[in-house]
Amino acid sequence: MHKKIRMSSLAVFAIATVAGLAMWLSAESSAVASSADVSAKRPPGTESELALYYFHGTRRCNTCRTIEAYTQQALEKNFDDQLQAGTLEWKVINTEEPDNEHFVTDFDLVSSSLVLVERKGNDVLRHEILQEAWTLVRDEPRFIEYVQKSVQGYLE
Repeated sequence: MHKKIRMSSLAVFAIATVAGLAMWLSAESSAVASSADVSAKRPPGTESELALYYFHGTRRCNTCRTIEAYTQQALEKNFDDQLQAGTLEWKVINTEEPDNEHFVTDFDLVSSSLVLVERKGNDVLRHEILQEAWTLVRDEPRFIEYVQKSVQGYLE
């Protein structure tokens, strides 16, 4: 009798563990998917004229995450129409993933970076690494203003 109770308890524990793991993996994959592609949903066939990329490595510090969050706030506050229309694209990209490694040489990246890119079709017309992001990250209002002015300068 005790053996049946132990076996039943073990079976319940195993099922609960597998279910918990499945829920955790589902939550993690959702988080990764939303972090990997936070760009506006563009209508099919339209190409962005301007993109703001946040390039980072796999390991990310609090400052890196803050830069991403502040940048998203800056864009949503002032450029939501452009994001929705697809004329401005916002993407967070891990440069350590094999498909993304080329960005390091494409834009001469030496660390995590915010990069504004103006392009026509697949051709990059110009780009700018927003260097001041690192020095302004401890001052949220100035950081947001810096990003907004930089984007506005490219849109004009």
